Amino acid sequence: MTKPYVFIGFDTEDPINPEADDVLLRLAQTYSKAGIPACFFMVGEKARLLRSRGRKDVLSALRDHEIEYHGNYWFEYPEPALVYGNRDPWDQAVQKGRAIETPGLQDVAEITGQFPVATCQHQNNHSPATTHAMQQSGVKVWNGGLGAKLDGIGWVMNLFTVGRHSRTVSSQGSWGSFQFDPDQPNRRPPKMDPKAELANFQQRFDAQLETGTTHINILGHPTCWAMAEWWGWYDWSAAFRHASLDGAPGPYPQGRQWDRGVTRTRADIDAHFEWTAAAARWLARRKDINVTTFADALAEHADPPGAWLTDSQIRSVARQILKRLDHTRVGKTTLSAADALYVLAQHVRFMLAEHRRPEHTQIRRTIGPVEEVYTPSKEIRFKRQNLLVASRHLVEYANASGRLPHTLRLHGIDCGPGELLVALAQMVAAEKLPDFVTVQPTVGVPLCVSMDCFSKATAGSSHATPGYTPTQIHLQGRLQSWSYRPAVKK
Repeated sequence: MTKPYVFIGFDTEDPINPEADDVLLRLAQTYSKAGIPACFFMVGEKARLLRSRGRKDVLSALRDHEIEYHGNYWFEYPEPALVYGNRDPWDQAVQKGRAIETPGLQDVAEITGQFPVATCQHQNNHSPATTHAMQQSGVKVWNGGLGAKLDGIGWVMNLFTVGRHSRTVSSQGSWGSFQFDPDQPNRRPPKMDPKAELANFQQRFDAQLETGTTHINILGHPTCWAMAEWWGWYDWSAAFRHASLDGAPGPYPQGRQWDRGVTRTRADIDAHFEWTAAAARWLARRKDINVTTFADALAEHADPPGAWLTDSQIRSVARQILKRLDHTRVGKTTLSAADALYVLAQHVRFMLAEHRRPEHTQIRRTIGPVEEVYTPSKEIRFKRQNLLVASRHLVEYANASGRLPHTLRLHGIDCGPGELLVALAQMVAAEKLPDFVTVQPTVGVPLCVSMDCFSKATAGSSHATPGYTPTQIHLQGRLQSWSYRPAVKK
């Protein structure tokens, strides 16, 4: 039986309190001493601050572990992802995502000496457009999701997706109940009980393991080992200026001075590290789990680029689609519904151009549509010439935009990608090309849309505007069910 993956992650954010730098160093050293890797999700702001504070010791200690990406900014955004991703047209939102996030990604890579393997936008401040921008910028793994649980490990939007939702055990223990009291400014939280905290962590970890999960995220925030409250807690409500005369709220100038937080006592900090180290040793000794990095997990599942399918494999894909409009399995890999539509269309397009069936057709990984999919009201009768035109149109559209179209017009016939996929599957599965095929209207999305990751796609954050409703993000997240395929271990 395959051992479940365990990823020890730290969202490394606090750009205010120097004490957070000291515990970051200590955490890196703790896991190095235990002989297991940790994964540090670094915010661009934080990386730049470590450099400006001259914390070579921290950055050197992090070299023993894996660096991930947690966004360019935590507070001082040019604009939050869940705002522009919910408002702007897709291409404009992707362009904005690249403009905001790519410089941060490059800063983290330069400062830490590692190009981030995985990404996770913090606090559900995400959008499908921003995620696509990260994939275009070279990130390979998504340790997040579309706002809800993904079943197991899979590929979404061409990213190896290892979700956090419902698969996380906190390494912060009982931290989080303290509230600052202005009437008692010197009050601090009581010292942690290391034995009780360790026992509680072990119980929660084993309970998660008993669910039969593919992976567990052990997640913490380094600042919590030093600070009694979330850093910047009392500044959150003022992260953005009030609406200006034109009605648009804007960010404050970057580099503002934020209020320092309340620190924990030295005894309390030491107690937290005591049970953190004990938990690390306990995990390292276990033989029933695989404590690893996202890079290693990716290496065990990634397909070699440029894979080809034979004519018989293409026919197999077509037959699977006719049985179930969803992702398919072929050979040692899987195809999303979007991948299947592309390879079937490319197969037929070759026939149109070369007047013969191709011996091989190359796989192209394609994301789903990003606008409301057209759904016909009655069955469609496709002539062969309609399908030849449709194949050419779809391939050219996907090659140009990297995604499926949400609707197609084929010499007077209107259809969505679902109807075209079924029609092409009928055509390719047949021994001889039929003169026409008849297709009933589909629901416009593959069956895997029922997974929470897609059906409950959402976004939400303290950075959202009042009354925020992620209508466009939900639609685009739902439509990315087209891009889902299960991960297959080599």
